[in-house]
Amino acid sequence: MLIRAAVSCYLDELVARHASTSLLTQSERSLSRLASHLRENSVRQLHDVREAHLVSFARKLRESKTPRGTLLSAATQASYLQRIKSCFGALARQGLLLQDPAAELVLPSTARLPRTTLSVSEARRLMEAPRATTRTGRRDRAILETLYGTGIRRGECTRLDLADLDLRARTLLVRNGKGGKDRMVPVAGRAAAALGVYLRDVRPQLVVDPSQEALFLTAWWGQRLGYMSISLLVERHAREAGVGRLHPHALRHACATHLLRGGADVRHVQVLLGHRKLVTTSIYTRVVVEDLRNVLAAAHPREQKRALKTATRTSARRA
Repeated sequence: MLIRAAVSCYLDELVARHASTSLLTQSERSLSRLASHLRENSVRQLHDVREAHLVSFARKLRESKTPRGTLLSAATQASYLQRIKSCFGALARQGLLLQDPAAELVLPSTARLPRTTLSVSEARRLMEAPRATTRTGRRDRAILETLYGTGIRRGECTRLDLADLDLRARTLLVRNGKGGKDRMVPVAGRAAAALGVYLRDVRPQLVVDPSQEALFLTAWWGQRLGYMSISLLVERHAREAGVGRLHPHALRHACATHLLRGGADVRHVQVLLGHRKLVTTSIYTRVVVEDLRNVLAAAHPREQKRALKTATRTSARRA
């Protein structure tokens, strides 16, 4: 069986299982990239794929660069390889492969926080960066407040429909999240206020087609705002706020981190973020532990004496 045909069968299976649009897109992109790698190595038949081919593909991912010239992150590499593992696992279960060549493929570790973790003051400056005097400014403020206030993913934000938001109940239905699951999340006061302004004063001016269901619309054609548009507006306002280069996912991390710092239970944060496993959410508790470590170092009498001795020895050496 040709690799191309096998990939098509797997993607058809995902469609039949009502997989999310995000999962379908990621799977198609990952498998297309693998198929190109296999063709370069003269492998076109499914039964000719070996573990060594997949290991060399993983090595190639580590050396690959984004359009901006940076190396692919561990999370991106893991996403590619996870889609490949899922595909070959499914093909083996269907009997199209005698042995799964991806069974022992190791994924890069991604259980870490992003390099950029917003402080509360930085998050406040970012929320206030869009201009309240322009349509796009008020729209962008609503998007930023929604991302930071609810912790939803960028893809979940783009899929939001007008009917998913209930401002009276202050709830948001997040449809087709990771794993194809829906969840209901609360909309806090600041986010609700920004969304109220957007719905009242801005969205009616952006609508071109009255049947358009999307919540967030583009400024010119009134279409659903896409992934790249959200990334660009977050980056632009982050520069204006002086918080450096920022990805939309950093707002999700900031939401979780600030909730835990404020005393929220990790299980409540797990439900808000839509994590299937608590261990996924627990990476954020490391920030809280680090905060406590810094407090101990600065305030505990034993640590203060130790710091004083270290400073004295350093001064003596310099003298």
